[in-house]
Amino acid sequence: MQHLQPLFAATINCALRRAGMEIEWLEDFLALASAGIFAKAASARNISQSAFTRRIKNLEHWAGAVLFDRSVHPVVLTAAGEAFRPTAYETMNALRLARQDLKQLARREGDVISISALHTLAISFIPAWIKNVSAAIGPVNTKFAVENFSDCVETLMAGATDFMLCYDHPSIATMSKDDRYPSIRIADDRLVAVSGTDTSGNALYRFDQDGKLPFLAYSPESFLGRMSEISIKRAGLAEKLEIRSENSVAEAQKAACAEGLGVAWLPRMTILPMLDQGKLVRISDDLSERRMSIKLYRSIERSRPSVERFWTLAKSAASSAR
Repeated sequence: MQHLQPLFAATINCALRRAGMEIEWLEDFLALASAGIFAKAASARNISQSAFTRRIKNLEHWAGAVLFDRSVHPVVLTAAGEAFRPTAYETMNALRLARQDLKQLARREGDVISISALHTLAISFIPAWIKNVSAAIGPVNTKFAVENFSDCVETLMAGATDFMLCYDHPSIATMSKDDRYPSIRIADDRLVAVSGTDTSGNALYRFDQDGKLPFLAYSPESFLGRMSEISIKRAGLAEKLEIRSENSVAEAQKAACAEGLGVAWLPRMTILPMLDQGKLVRISDDLSERRMSIKLYRSIERSRPSVERFWTLAKSAASSAR
C-alpha cells in the first residue's frame, strides 16, 4: 500500500464496499487503536458506543480475525490487529492525499468556463465573441462541448456545463421560461435561403423557376430544421422543394449549397463571406426568412467567481449593443 497513487486511491472506498467492507470501519479501527477505550473512541467518531462497537465487530467479521484484545482495559491490538494497522493507516492516508489532489484539481478546473454550443455557432460566432469577451475581462479559459440542440440543452440541465450558447426563436420551445436557466440575448441573426451560382454569378436556383428545386434539408429534430420548416410553410414553398439530402450541420449544408447541390436555409452570419465573394446568392425575401436570436443560457445552480464574472460581462455587453 505504500506506493498507492493518490488518484487511484480515490477508488479504494468503492472497492472496499464491493468487498463488503465500509471505509468508516477503518477510521473506527484507527480511533480505537489510538484511544483504547470504546466510549472515548465512539465519542471521537461522533457516534453512539453501541453503533461503534457493532462496526468494530463487523470489521473483525470481514477480516476473519479478532483485532482487539478486550480482556484488558484499555483494549489493545491483537497480533492480527497489529498486522492490519499499517494497511488501515496507509489506506486512510492515501485517501486523504487523494482528496487533497481532487480538491486542487477542482480548483484548477473551476477557472475554466465550460460552454455547450451548436456546431454552427462554434464555427461562425464563438471565436470573435470570445475575443471580445477576453478584451473586456482578460484571457478566458474555455472548454466547449459542440453538440446538437437537444444535447446542448441536456448538458446544461444535467449540470455538465456552465453555459449554453444556442439560437432562439419564440416558435421553438427552449428553457427560456424556466427560472433556473436565465438567458441573455447577445446577438441576432437571420435564416435566409441561398443558392449556389453559375459561372456568371447568377443563382442556380430561384423560387420563381419552373419545376421543383433540390432542397438541402436539416434533420427535422434540429433547431435549424424546425426553423427552416417554419420559414418554408409560411412562405408556401413546401410543394416547390424536393429533399435531396439531409444534414443537421449548417456548415455541411453551406458547402453542399456552394457546390450547386440545392437550395439551403442558412444563418446569414455564417455565409456573409460567401455572399460577398459571389459563391452564394440570397434567393429568399422577408416572407421566407426568419429572424432568430443567439442566446447565452446558464444554470443558477452552477456559480463561482469566474462564472459570475463571465455572466456579468455578457449581460453588460449585450445591453450596450442594443
